[in-house]
Amino acid sequence: MSVPAPSPISRRALLWGAGGCAAVGGVAVLAHQSRPRAPRRQPDGVYRKLKIAWPEAAMSPVLTAALEKSFFAQYNLDVDPLPDIHNGQDALDALARQKTAYALAPALTWLQRLHAGLPARLVMGVQSGSRRLLVRRSSGVTRLDQLMGRNVAVPDLNAADKLFFCIMMRRKGMDALNHINWIDLPIQQIEQALHDQKIDAVVTHDPDAWTLLQNNPDLLYELVGSDTGHYAARTSLILGVADTAQESDPTAATALVLALRDAALWVNTHRDDAATLIADNAADLPVASARNMLRNEPTIRPLMGHGLREQIAQYCDELQLVGMLADGEDSAALARRYTLNVLHE
Repeated sequence: MSVPAPSPISRRALLWGAGGCAAVGGVAVLAHQSRPRAPRRQPDGVYRKLKIAWPEAAMSPVLTAALEKSFFAQYNLDVDPLPDIHNGQDALDALARQKTAYALAPALTWLQRLHAGLPARLVMGVQSGSRRLLVRRSSGVTRLDQLMGRNVAVPDLNAADKLFFCIMMRRKGMDALNHINWIDLPIQQIEQALHDQKIDAVVTHDPDAWTLLQNNPDLLYELVGSDTGHYAARTSLILGVADTAQESDPTAATALVLALRDAALWVNTHRDDAATLIADNAADLPVASARNMLRNEPTIRPLMGHGLREQIAQYCDELQLVGMLADGEDSAALARRYTLNVLHE
């Protein structure tokens, strides 16, 4: 007798609780990634020169390690990050305009573009996003619900930070999208706006969030973030490949994923060395601060295959919660359509 498939409604219903679904998913990720195994598909050793769209590439410990520690070279890859890619939308714009066949962006950004018809597939969850909601100490805000009607700054509206926290709050019954005054404010103006009490909080990601917090401990504190609890086990920054590239040279994505996986695992065991690499690229991030930042970020868990597909389905559920995907969409089916297991694990 066949066993009926689980209803997608049951998974979505869990999202309204205290994160039970995400916690279960996080445990699954830990088990799935605890011992990387050799992929069934191996790269062919052919030399390839690839361009990649990666937001703020110089500040990524995984990409910088792959470049500087020869992980790309081990797979005969010569990888060139595109300039002027500041966020996930920039990266996916470059892919859409065929400036590159490979791009990194937050899952929440990817899914909206894929649903709109962007011809690409998701092949690897690289790491979490280290997002932080920082609150002005003198605002009196100590709970998420107290942010309703308040002014919250977003340094980059094209980043996924705002949407991430709107989903977090929606799961607790709050409509943050429509009941918080979201203010587009460049990162350089945030501190002054806080001192002038023009804003009550800011949502952004590391290294900007970390720098703000460390430079202003008497002004700001972190109310919530993505680096603790079940969120720490969630992948966020996702590598995708254009359909045309995957059709013409499928082994290129295999080599790219393996190189990035090796680099990510190296970063986990060499946090201080990785911090030195990115600090060398940043005028306003001292080595000591970079080291503390990476030590306080969650373990990097590269995610492919079934584990990636499960988390993409969960992100689809969450986009439905905030009305950015229709309620009738089958999240599991969307995840199967949007992901590709290039390692055949």
